[in-house]
Amino acid sequence: RRVHGESEMALDGETTKFVQEELGKHKPAAVERLLGDLKMLVAYESAAEWQEEKAMHSAFNAFSWDDANVSQALPAYLKATGSQRARVDYAYNVLYPKPVNEKDSKRSMMGLWLKARLFSYDQQFPFQFNPYGRQ
Repeated sequence: RRVHGESEMALDGETTKFVQEELGKHKPAAVERLLGDLKMLVAYESAAEWQEEKAMHSAFNAFSWDDANVSQALPAYLKATGSQRARVDYAYNVLYPKPVNEKDSKRSMMGLWLKARLFSYDQQFPFQFNPYGRQ
């Protein structure tokens, strides 16, 4: 079936297999990384409630601090204003509605990193929270 303005292209079995193998090598990890960071944030909070310093340290170190996309998005998030910043902050508050503890700098860093991650996703695919505004 053709979509308006697009042509149909048939792939032979060998090409299809190659494409599937290549896509399998480069699977997107955006959801996995987001969920991983959220899990570590919750693990850190739980450990803090039980005053388990070792578990807090482990959860903090298991965060995705080495993600270059987030590292690049962090300065842009800090400079952002307006609707893009509001969308990211809204998404963060929906995912993690607990207020920030100003006294816990590691917890604040984790929250800021998570916001920068969401910002990097919003830059590529802007969040749409209004169901009536979709096309």
